[in-house]
Amino acid sequence: MVRISLETSGRSPLRADVRVVAIPAVLALLACCITVLAGTLSALVYTPFEPTLRAVGLTLQGLRPLHETFAFGWAFLAGVTVVHAWMLESGGALRGAERARFWLQIALWSLAGGWTVVALLAGRYTGREYAGADLPATAALLVGWLCFAWNYLGRAGLSLRGKPVYQFMWFTSLWLYVFTSVESHAYLLDGLSREPLRDLAVQWKSNGVMVGAFNQLLYGALMWVSSRIRGNEDYARSRTAFALFGVGVLNTFANYGHHTYHLPQSAWIHGIAFGVSMLEIVILAKCLLDVAKVLRAAPADPRHEASLRFSRSVTRWTFLMLALAMLLSLPSLNSIAHGTHVITAHAMGAMIGIDSMIAWAAFAWILLQCVEPGERSVRPQRVRRYALAFDLLLGAWLFVLVARGLAAGLARYAGPRAPDLSRLVDWFPVLLAALGGALALAMLALSLEWLASFLRLAFSGPSAWREPPSSATSASRARPSSPPASSQARELRRVSR
Repeated sequence: MVRISLETSGRSPLRADVRVVAIPAVLALLACCITVLAGTLSALVYTPFEPTLRAVGLTLQGLRPLHETFAFGWAFLAGVTVVHAWMLESGGALRGAERARFWLQIALWSLAGGWTVVALLAGRYTGREYAGADLPATAALLVGWLCFAWNYLGRAGLSLRGKPVYQFMWFTSLWLYVFTSVESHAYLLDGLSREPLRDLAVQWKSNGVMVGAFNQLLYGALMWVSSRIRGNEDYARSRTAFALFGVGVLNTFANYGHHTYHLPQSAWIHGIAFGVSMLEIVILAKCLLDVAKVLRAAPADPRHEASLRFSRSVTRWTFLMLALAMLLSLPSLNSIAHGTHVITAHAMGAMIGIDSMIAWAAFAWILLQCVEPGERSVRPQRVRRYALAFDLLLGAWLFVLVARGLAAGLARYAGPRAPDLSRLVDWFPVLLAALGGALALAMLALSLEWLASFLRLAFSGPSAWREPPSSATSASRARPSSPPASSQARELRRVSR
């Protein structure tokens, strides 16, 4: 059994570099806020406010790629933040060339983000699904990513022998991003642009690999944070975790096929996509059951309740999204649902219910290492309310999207024989805007609250990061008997307030 320390009371100047964590977290939360605002405005396009938005130059053509691009940025930057936290704990503060590469990646990513906002709002569109950043912005993002990869590999090394699964996931994510960043621009080649069917297939395939890249980054983040909370890396080194990793990588390259059932591709491509989707469900369900057991058996430390609450939401939403993905992988149902709001529900459910919940769980744990346990932004009772609001509002919002999508799909499939769902269609804009707006407000409230906390850390100097003490110190602290139950209860009530 590999044990790791859970103590967080010590501070060390050797690992005093909290800006390396706080600044990527600030960029991630800013990307989250832009994603939420652009998504909310996109929802208003379906309401009577659409002429007002169009009058000020805000159209769905510009808002949708803005929403999608920064949603990807939010996921990647959240994962990068966690990797930097691991780098601090494993090797201390960045030094010399590492620090120069870090600031270069931050500068390039900031410039690319600002350029993308201006370009899309000015009407410079790429016309590509999930690839709203133009070529200059993509080049800046790629160079920044290579700087990040250089720093990570300098700490982790190129060998994966004996490493826990989260390092396999992060290592894979590094190369997946580079690969798909180049492949997503293959449409600039004349040979591909002249063949629209092949272009569409490559576009969906590159999108799938891009999603797989940030999924591996975030799944690894969840594995590492769970190991830190648990106090050992047993699960991160288990066969089940590595089975999940293997199926996830296979799914990254093959699962896109259920988005291209309607294209005249070879039958074996569709068959592989269907088979991989079914295989992933079995393995991932087993993995999530094991993760849930690990989290339930985690130490009863009230400080970790905020992170654990989001982790439990990840488990629930993963099961729901897997069930929906399984249905969408069935060709007969895919023909009804594809091209409707059902696909929107699947994408948004996965992004918010899985990826964003992982990011919030990790950020809650990181903040706990940097601020006092009683600080307002990490109080367990407050975070539990946010998590409950996210679960309820997201569930209701996705139900409306699925219902509207099925109504459109049935009308397209059955024609005049389809059931009359006109009342649902009439109410859809109101429900979409109301539920989506409430969810957006809740997400903005938490994001802005944590953004303020990370900004304070970014400007407070490098001494805020707390280093786990040495094993000898941990052992000496473990000798005294545990405090009486009454003292633990008083501490739990104090931290939860």
